[in-house]
Amino acid sequence: MGPEFVFREAGVLQKQYFPKDDEEGKIAEHYNWLKQFFHHPNYIKVDGKPVLMMYQKKPSSFPVLKILKELAIADGFPGMFYTVGLTKPHEDLMDIGDVSKWETPVQKSHVAFSKYEFDKVVSYPNPADWNEKRSLEVPQWCLGGGGGAKDSGKERIRDIAGIISSFDNTPRRNYEDANLWSSDAPDVVVGRFRTSLHSALYYEACCFPNDMQERIKKNRDDDDRFILINAMNEWAEGMALEPSDVYGRKFLETIRDTKRTVIENGCTL
Repeated sequence: MGPEFVFREAGVLQKQYFPKDDEEGKIAEHYNWLKQFFHHPNYIKVDGKPVLMMYQKKPSSFPVLKILKELAIADGFPGMFYTVGLTKPHEDLMDIGDVSKWETPVQKSHVAFSKYEFDKVVSYPNPADWNEKRSLEVPQWCLGGGGGAKDSGKERIRDIAGIISSFDNTPRRNYEDANLWSSDAPDVVVGRFRTSLHSALYYEACCFPNDMQERIKKNRDDDDRFILINAMNEWAEGMALEPSDVYGRKFLETIRDTKRTVIENGCTL
């Protein structure tokens, strides 16, 4: 930046904001860019609706989501399938006990559903005290007796399981503010990832046999079962599935092998 540069707002290069309407046409312009992906046959859809995830719950963005949905309908889709990331444990796959004892607040999924009409909540694996170096676990009601939800009376909740591959943001944080979850040996880190991935896949594929009979009849593109792996190739925080000099191809191999194991168990992915 040259000396003549003046911040429009102190310390802010580009302010992020969400328009309340589309008088300026910015939302339509953004949709017209997005729709090239929505119409691609490989884009993930549920019941014909393109899936779009909000990283965090930002109430000021909700008018934009409403307009995007209207534009999608006008574009020939039956609507949009919205998910939102919340910093919370998956309610069936991680028991953290009394949530009040944790410093990092646990967000409630029902707030997002009842007030803002999201289709699903992602139990997003943000670094928190309550999930540090922990793995997801298949609930006992699913493992016990082999009948899963059929025998326990349980129903699938609308939480998408979020899983961490590895995490270390010391390269871009002060030491006091950093989270280092990958200080163990690589095999230990991959082992935690494997346990969480297997638990999440087993839960969605094996714990609800009644649901599966219905899903077998439907088109694969209608499936609303998701697993989210927090590995957006953000190397500065250690979140990556791609081969590396530390983990080799172990994360990718774990995904392949774990899916194979669940399928061999007789469950349908």
